[in-house]
Amino acid sequence: MKTGKLLNWLASLFHVEIVWIDKGQGRWVRRRRYHPLTRIVVMVALLTLGISWGVNFFFSSRPEREEPRNESQTAPLEQRITELRITDFFPEPTVSIDAFPGPVPAKLSVDDDEYWVRINKKNYSLYLYRGDDVEKSYRVAVGKNPGDKERAGDNKTPNGIFTVQSIEDASGWTHDFRDGKGVIRGAYGPWFIRLRTGWRGIGIHGTHAPDSLGSMVSEGCIRMSNDELEELKQVAFKDMKVVIEE
Repeated sequence: MKTGKLLNWLASLFHVEIVWIDKGQGRWVRRRRYHPLTRIVVMVALLTLGISWGVNFFFSSRPEREEPRNESQTAPLEQRITELRITDFFPEPTVSIDAFPGPVPAKLSVDDDEYWVRINKKNYSLYLYRGDDVEKSYRVAVGKNPGDKERAGDNKTPNGIFTVQSIEDASGWTHDFRDGKGVIRGAYGPWFIRLRTGWRGIGIHGTHAPDSLGSMVSEGCIRMSNDELEELKQVAFKDMKVVIEE
């Protein structure tokens, strides 16, 4: 179990989250957001490169001594400083076009100022739309098993275009995940946004285990961090459209 948590934590360091930033006057700009530890490592690496370059520049610009200079001793250092890149310290994260939401589904009809939600299971991402524009993206967890839901208890998150049935206070709810830890209070976070999917008990909710986000771990629901769920709840409403896709 500890090994699994460690691997999930290491994987989160390489994760690049796409966020949308409000620049004002209706302008939204897409940016990459890295793990805080990743940013610290990058800053330290850049600072190290800057100091190394400065030291090398200082000594290389000083007047040469009368004795011959041994170029064989300085060339390797100069070559390393010239060729060194930040990827030598930390691998460049790979972001494919699949990480971004595609066109609005043709079967979906929404007004220009209407909020709706799109969940991409492959990317573990929940996108909040307003009309045709993405306003924000969130990291989520989905069902343990891939593919469209086929039967109750198959631990799959259903695919399709659904609507919100109700928004329920889940702060006092409990659940036994049958993992030996017994009944967990707060397993659903503060809210349960129940969906009309044709299956019982499918919804968007919070979690007591934020480390599980970005993985296939749920029994079919969509998990979010409790803070981000509170944010989503501010714009969620009954009959709000929710698209779930692979």
